[in-house]
Amino acid sequence: AGWHLVHMEPLDAALRSAAVRTRSATTIAALATIAAMLGAWWLHQRRKRNAGARAELEAEVARRTAELSATADRLQIEVEQREAADQRFRQAREELAHANRVGSIGTITASVAHEINQPVAAIRTFADNAAAFLARDEPARAATNLQAIVELTSRIGTITAGLRRYARRGAGSIGPVALDAAIDGVRLLIGDRFRAKGVTLDLPSGPEARLTVIAGRVRLEQVLVNLLQNALDAVAERPDARVDVTVGRKGRDVVLTVADNGPGIDPGIADDLFTPFATSKTDGLGLGLGIARDIMTEFGGTLDLVPAPRGAVFRMILVKA
Repeated sequence: AGWHLVHMEPLDAALRSAAVRTRSATTIAALATIAAMLGAWWLHQRRKRNAGARAELEAEVARRTAELSATADRLQIEVEQREAADQRFRQAREELAHANRVGSIGTITASVAHEINQPVAAIRTFADNAAAFLARDEPARAATNLQAIVELTSRIGTITAGLRRYARRGAGSIGPVALDAAIDGVRLLIGDRFRAKGVTLDLPSGPEARLTVIAGRVRLEQVLVNLLQNALDAVAERPDARVDVTVGRKGRDVVLTVADNGPGIDPGIADDLFTPFATSKTDGLGLGLGIARDIMTEFGGTLDLVPAPRGAVFRMILVKA
């Protein structure tokens, strides 16, 4: 109809509502901005702290690494020094053991000379007989005498080889050693001293003497010679003097026992018997037993004085091969 309808309302309430919403939005935006700024500042501070901590950690790692490197260098030097000292100790110990063997040769020379003198005398007799048989045109009998001479010279070679082996410098290798071979070597070296003193020496000769142990033959002979010479000195003045060497088993180990019927060991030195320079002999140095124990320890065995009601008893324990 060409009319216009106009509806009029007051704007105060709408404006107030818009103003409230505007203030709320502004507050929220401001708070969000502040929160974002605080978050950015916190992240920046955190990065700074992390960077500082990382730098401190890297510096600490570098310092510790330098300290460990210096410690490793010092340890390497100390290890080298200890190895050199151990090598000098081993060399000195072997020199001492060799000196002990050489020193004992003087006491066993007469025994070895007697062992050689008997076959030499027999060789002369057989040679004279062989010459006589050849003069009578009896070559077969002369050949028998010449064969005996060959066997006797072989025995002399065995005796002198044993003496050279005993006096030789060097520790030698450690490995399986037949007990009967070592016992035969000891018998050649010291047997005549016992016979000259009238002392009975009973050495093992049965199946037990054919056992094999972990040792070095020369140094095993040295230990036995030391023990037997000490036993001989202890019983030399007794009318019923006797020294017995026995072999037994203890589990997987082999036990050698050297026993005499002498006066025994003075209780005053028994505890220090294997200490260098501890001795009951007026002319002894007190080194033999200490060297003998060191040798047995190197073999993986032991050497001890065993309490006994009579005399002295030394026990050697060796690992069976």
